[in-house]
Formats: sequence, C-alpha cells, structure tokens
Amino acid sequence: MRPTRLLAAAITALVLGTGAIAAPAHAASSVTNLTFTTNMASVETNLESLPGGHTYGWNHFTGTTMWGNQAADVVFLGDVNYVNGSGPFGGYVTVTRADGTKLAFTTKGNALAENKATDGIAARFTAALQVIGGTNDFARATGIGTMTGTRASALGSPARFTFRLSIRK
Repeated sequence: MRPTRLLAAAITALVLGTGAIAAPAHAASSVTNLTFTTNMASVETNLESLPGGHTYGWNHFTGTTMWGNQAADVVFLGDVNYVNGSGPFGGYVTVTRADGTKLAFTTKGNALAENKATDGIAARFTAALQVIGGTNDFARATGIGTMTGTRASALGSPARFTFRLSIRK
C-alpha cells in the first residue's frame, strides 16, 4: 500500500471511530530451508594452463544426496579461474529428487588452496547461491543460500560440498 493510501486509511479509521487500519493483503508464501551434502566426482574437465600457475576452464561433477526422505542426484557444471589453486569459480547446480522434482541454482564463489601436508585438504570453497527455479512444487521457487566445500587432492579430483538454501515457493 502506498504511503498516501495508508495515511488515507488511517484518517478514515479515525474519523469513523474504528481505530482499525487496513493492511495490504499479500499472498502467503513459506520459506523452506534445504541442505544438500554430497561427495562429488569429476566426470569431465576441460582445463587450460598458462605460465605463472594460472588454470582456467570447466569441470562437470556428479554426486548423490538425500532430499528429505528421497535419494537425489546432483550435477554441478562449474567454471574456474585459478592462480596456484586459488581464485573465483562459478557454475550451475541441479538437484533431481527420485520422484523427478528438480531444483536449480547458481554458484559464485572462491577457492582457497591449502597446504595438503598440514590438514589433508588441498582446497576450500565458499560460494553464494541463487535459486533459478525448479519443477513440480519448486516450479516458481526463488531463494538464496551458501555453499562450503573441500577437495583433498588436485583440481578435478573428488570434492565434498554442502549447499544450504532458503527457498520461497
């Protein structure tokens, strides 16, 4: 409701002696919080290297997770632009539940190369997530989230990711 309409409603309520002010009606929508944790294997890469430790290209990961009480497949199509194992990455993630329901979102984050000898982790990942949409109950989904992850070996080796999303349907 625009401020002038709200003021008019307040004056009308006072003049009529009701004391009630009408609030704008909004469609009720709920927020669903989902967390997907998955170990993902790289099934294909196309990486280029340049002098100075610069590596760029894309990586196709697949994995599985649970979505509620159903198994789900996870596909992560990512791009990287790293120098000595650290730098920005982005991509697209699709989670497909056993019943065929899909949820898709983008990632935009950074990788940080670690000293594998000290903690068994070669790289750490953090990213912001943005829901693209989905199918069935998630056809009109919007939302945001975060991703964290680790990789124990070289770029292209298996990685573990946790995606946390707040979704409005």
